[in-house]
Amino acid sequence: MSYKVLSLKWRPQTFDDIVGQDHVTKTLINAFKLDRVAQGYMFTGPRGVGKTTTARILSRALNAEGGAKYDFDPTSNLSLEIAEGRALDVLEIDGASNRGIEEIRNLREQIKFAPMVGNYKVIIIDEVHMLTNPAFNALLRTLEEPPAHGKFIFCTTDIHKVPATIISRCQRFDFNRISTDTIISRINFILDKESVSYDLDSLQIIARKADGSMRDALSILDQVISFCGSEINYDKTVIALGVIPTDLYFDYTNALLSKNGGELLSSLNKFLSFGVPAEEVVNGISNHIKSLLYAQIDKGKDLLDMNQENKKKYIVHSSNWDNRDLLRCTQVLMDVSSHIRRSDDPYLLLEFTSLKLLEMDKSVSIESLLASTSNESDEDSLSNNTNEERIEKVQEIVVKNDDTNLPENVRVDEKSNDKNKREDISEVEIEVSSDKKDEVKNIDIIDQKVLSDSIIEENSETIIENIKPKENYFDNESKTVTKTSKKIDLKTIKEKWQIFIDSVHIKKPSIASILDKSEPIEVSGPDIVFEINSTLDFHVSMIEKNRDIINEILSEEYGIGTSFKVLKGSEKNNKSSVEQVLTDSTDSEQDEKVRDKVVDLFDGEILT
Repeated sequence: MSYKVLSLKWRPQTFDDIVGQDHVTKTLINAFKLDRVAQGYMFTGPRGVGKTTTARILSRALNAEGGAKYDFDPTSNLSLEIAEGRALDVLEIDGASNRGIEEIRNLREQIKFAPMVGNYKVIIIDEVHMLTNPAFNALLRTLEEPPAHGKFIFCTTDIHKVPATIISRCQRFDFNRISTDTIISRINFILDKESVSYDLDSLQIIARKADGSMRDALSILDQVISFCGSEINYDKTVIALGVIPTDLYFDYTNALLSKNGGELLSSLNKFLSFGVPAEEVVNGISNHIKSLLYAQIDKGKDLLDMNQENKKKYIVHSSNWDNRDLLRCTQVLMDVSSHIRRSDDPYLLLEFTSLKLLEMDKSVSIESLLASTSNESDEDSLSNNTNEERIEKVQEIVVKNDDTNLPENVRVDEKSNDKNKREDISEVEIEVSSDKKDEVKNIDIIDQKVLSDSIIEENSETIIENIKPKENYFDNESKTVTKTSKKIDLKTIKEKWQIFIDSVHIKKPSIASILDKSEPIEVSGPDIVFEINSTLDFHVSMIEKNRDIINEILSEEYGIGTSFKVLKGSEKNNKSSVEQVLTDSTDSEQDEKVRDKVVDLFDGEILT
């Protein structure tokens, strides 16, 4: 009898033999128990996880002797014929080879006929995503309303390529990757049946290499048995599979940690000597760093898929790393992994990436950075005067000059050194003479604002001479100094009114044209009340919209804080400027003056 590979020899024959897909098998068994078997099923998932095997077991359960049932006899004649692909009632086709509309039309004709031996006519289409769009469209009607004896089972690894109209007519089952522990348990069972000795480290390498696929795991196991014979051990398994030893990954990360370029290049040469593709090396380094991150977490140690000896290695080595540095390394490796397969020289790119990691500085937390900055500022504060000492220095200068000229809330008791007896200096406005304005401007002593030592030393005399109490301008509640304009009268305003209008004309010509015939009529506190030569609300609203600009110009001309109120002119005393020109001028003069007035009014320009 010819040799049968392990993936075929140990292929599951019943629902109980399927491992790692409990959510699928349990649902199908309950469907048989409740007699709720659907007309179509869609099995999707990665390669080698049991999709086609489950489809065959389902077809055997549908055609079991005595009626459809989940606990069928796998040794019956019909069951064996289905398992071997010889049954007439179960048609299994490859979607990649039979993808046209003609093949689907033949299937539609075949499913119309009643089963010859079994209970159902079952059609299994593997890799169904390879069918053409016309073939899918031809299948829609039959799939939605098949004959009572017809069942469809579809298998695919690329569910996104299957039209939604097909998926919606089937019950969809998503097959998961099989866990490493489940694969190890299954391999352990098979090796015991095959009478082959082994160690757990070898099984872990095989399971990790399989990447969640049971079929790949059994194929790799076949390869290892062929190399090792009846005794499988770790060293032989590593050689047989070309797996990079874990110690080499430790050498690589140790070189990064110690910034040792020679050791790093040596480890890269060892990677190259194994003949493993560069993308697999990058993937192995990424998994190694992932294990280091897991080892730094309390419960993460239990997730490490390795023996106890290797776990201890990772725990010890991870204690030398900052997890932020590990995450940065992972990010660099993830970025290069997307390009390394398309590179002309993948190992050269790997070497450049490794040298880049070698030059990376260690991460510094914000907390430690702030703490170091705080310590530096504390040292600077010890060498310089504190804020309170600087205030005391200014107070002493002020008192020595003339204490009688200061307001009461600024006076200092020279006889008392107790700070509690000193009057609180809430605020003092200091005016500096004109020749020192460029050096010291508007120096305010407020609770938290402090004069620098250099300004105090250079300008102490000037500051002392020009300290003046500002009566009636201090607000005890708000702790602010209120600056008001100097006293102005109506006569002064009228004398400079045309200058004010000219200033407005520079910044806002359209507003100046409205104010051209305006006249100030009253002074109400800081407000200048003026009347414009217009009865239109539009002109008033235009002025109000530009209040900030007008207030700024008023403050420049009449003092800070000056504002305004605007009044419309009376209709009986106001004619439009255009109408006045018409009554006072000849025709030619009227045209010219009207034109000029319109240009000024609308801020326009004459085009010749």
